[in-house]
Formats: sequence, structure tokens, C-alpha cells
Amino acid sequence: MLIRYRKTDEGKVVARALVYTADEHGIDPAKVDFDARRIIERLRESGHEAFIVGGAVRDLLLGRTPKDFDIVTDAEPAKIKRVFRNARVIGRRFRLVHVYAGPKIFEVSTFRSIANGTIGNEYGCIDEDALRRDFTCNALYYDPLQQQLVDFVGGFKHVKSRRIVPVIPLKSIFVEDPVRMIRCLKYAATTGFRIPLRTRWAIKRDSKLLAEASSSRLTEEFLKILASGRSAEILSGLEGFGLLGHIVPACVDFAARDGRNKSALLASLAELDGLDAAAAGRERRLSLLISHFLKPWIESLTGVIEDRPEAFQEALQQARTYLAPLNLPRVELEAAVLVLFKKRGLSPLERPRRPGPERGRTAQDRGPVARSAGSRSPSGRGGQLVAPAASGAPEGAIPDGQESADASKARKRRRGRHGGSREGGGNGVPAKPGETAPPASERTNESGLSRTSGAARRRRKRLRKSPDPGSEGSAQ
Repeated sequence: MLIRYRKTDEGKVVARALVYTADEHGIDPAKVDFDARRIIERLRESGHEAFIVGGAVRDLLLGRTPKDFDIVTDAEPAKIKRVFRNARVIGRRFRLVHVYAGPKIFEVSTFRSIANGTIGNEYGCIDEDALRRDFTCNALYYDPLQQQLVDFVGGFKHVKSRRIVPVIPLKSIFVEDPVRMIRCLKYAATTGFRIPLRTRWAIKRDSKLLAEASSSRLTEEFLKILASGRSAEILSGLEGFGLLGHIVPACVDFAARDGRNKSALLASLAELDGLDAAAAGRERRLSLLISHFLKPWIESLTGVIEDRPEAFQEALQQARTYLAPLNLPRVELEAAVLVLFKKRGLSPLERPRRPGPERGRTAQDRGPVARSAGSRSPSGRGGQLVAPAASGAPEGAIPDGQESADASKARKRRRGRHGGSREGGGNGVPAKPGETAPPASERTNESGLSRTSGAARRRRKRLRKSPDPGSEGSAQ
């Protein structure tokens, strides 16, 4: 074991941290992500300190493979971004850098100072950064290049003794950040560590402070609980300490209303926790996590999951009410409710459109099309207005042999694409209202010219411009 020293303001040299070697801490270097190691190596090459910190180090000490690797360094966000082109600075109050390595995202933060307390945002050194962490098991720094574990607060011994010990004094740790109470119970459930009696008493004493926490932070912790693989145990612990009522009040009322409701909720969460082993390698989407939490509540409501057009929106509104004050992503919440419908064999968002009264009927089935006098003829040209046909048919009826407006326009477009003359009378002239167009075999030019010749086109154009239907060149 090595010792890390530091000089005080008076110039006195004091021991600040214990440094454990590879033989002492027993971390398997093969469990360290290659890209996380490469990021630390790049920062070291640029002249900066860099370590793996937080839950990843705790999991490595327990022999687990961490899901996420958080990295801390003395470089400020702007400098980190200059080292990595594939990086993005995020956050306003607490600025971090996300470094992208293919589909993976690594969170790189800067050492923080305790000059303004444990929730301040000023940059500092590694000694101060360790003292502003919440629990000692999260205040360990691992150097994958030297394979050394740096411990400023005795966290290595606490991990070995499987205890959750706060770094910050109990009189202020939960007052400064009430969300730390949720994390304490989550760590105890996921690691099997024991919570000391004084810490348990402090959580019960300060539980009411959780009502002042922001809904965004509560939502973030709630989703982490659902994805932890120990959601049933964590929510039971939150209920026992009186914290669950500040996160999901409707859930507490639902469980207290009937013992069967609580059993159904715990059974659904146990099924969710079992998905880790049953669906190894499969991504656990947020919608799947939320649907397991909503399932007992939605199924207890009569007449909600039904084959009705408005049933989905009603169920979605019920889900929002049940999860208040959490601000879950709208898309994921809608997908979670849809999962519950599909489990019942219903898919309200994919229901086929039902045919209307006029849908799927032909022109003959719909009967005569009413047309007022002076309307445009379906085969008219150039906006010419014509009178209704004078025949024995009822007023507004389409004469025999004359097509409907839609069919006529469609045939005109087809003939225009194939180079033929437009529908109408002989010589390419539009037919008069009430007049049947001759068959294609009788449509010839009086001059015997080809329909595609220049003379034929000029003749048809001249006839179309004629204002008098009885003038020379009109259809006979």
C-alpha cells in the first residue's frame, strides 16, 4: 500500500490518501472498458489527471462488470472538448462533457471544489472532489493505467465490510440534497450493503425534505430504480422509510387501498427484475419498464382497456395522473400504455379505417350527380361555361354516354401521356354537352393529316379558340 501526501497551507506534509496496488484491491483489468481506458490515456497524454470514479469502481471491487464508466479529470470542459473532437458539453448549472465512442457515451466531469459546500459548482482538486461525494463507496478513484486505487475517505474498507457510510456529516448530507436518501436505499438494495443505524435514523428524520426535490431529479432516480434489477426491493424500502409517497403518491394510496393491489404491484416489479436474466443482451426500453409499473393500476380500473376509439386516450390520462408529479418522456409513456393494450390483443393506434357512407362505391352506385345551371362542363375547355343538357333525363343528371368529371379528367390525362388526342368530338374538338364522343376508330381529320402533325395541331388549336360553337370547324 502506498500513501499520497499533500502540503497544508502552513507547509506541513500530511497523508491525504491511501493508494492500493493491483494485488491489494484485486480489480480485474479485463472488466475495464477499452474505450474508457483510452479516454484516460488521451487525457494523460495531454497533461491532465484522469480517473474512473463512482459506481463503476464499486462494481469492479465487487467483481461485477459495470454498465457505465464515469471519468473525472482536472481538465475543464472546454479543454476536454479540445482533446476529443467527438465530444459535447452539456448542462448549464453543472457542466459535463459527453465523449462518444461508437454507440457508447462516457461522462467526463471536472474535479469540484467544496468552497461553496458539497453542492457547489466551482472547479477544484481531487482532494476536494472526494469530500463532496455522498457515500464513501462512491468516492474511490481508479487508475486503469497504473492499476492503482486511490482512497481519500476510507471507502475501500467500507466496501470490504459491506457498509454504506456517508462522506458528508449526517446533519447536512440530506438537507443539502434530499435525493441522496433515495440513492442510499438504492445502493443498499443493489449491493447488499448494510445501512448503519444512525444513517437510517437520519433518513426517517429528513424524509419530508424530499417533497422539495425537483420533479426532473425524482424522475431520473425513478427510472434508474426501474432499470436496476432490484426495483421491487427498492420500492419496498422507500415505502418503509416514508419516501415513496413523495415520489409517486398515487402508488402509495393504491397499495394501501387493498392488500391485493400491493401484491400485484410487487409481482409485476418482480417480473420486471427477472427480465435481466431472461432477456440477456436485449435492450430494456423505458416503455417496457414503465408498463410493468403501470400494469396493476391500469388493470384495476374497469372499462379502460377496451376496444373503443377513445379508450387509449383515457388510459393515457389515467397513467399521467397515477405517475404525477413525475415528468416521464411523453413518447415513452404512450408506448408503455400501448404495450398494455397489445397484451390484451388490442392495438388502438393501428386500427383500420372504417369505410364511410360514400367510400368504396362506384359512380353508378352513387347515382346522378347534381349540377346547377351554368356550372362547368366536365369536358369543357378553357373555362367555357355551358348550360345543362336538354334531354328527357331529370335536371342535373349526366346524359347517356357522357362520363363523370373525375373519369373524364383521368382519361384525358392518360391519353395526353400516350400522345393521343384529348377526349371529345372528332378532330380532337371538345364535345358539346349532351353529345356522345364517337369511338376511337371514327376520330379522323377531315384533311387526312396525322393527328401528331403540325398542321393538325394548329387546326385543333384554332378550333378551340373559336367563341361561336356554330362557326366553321366546330364539331358536327
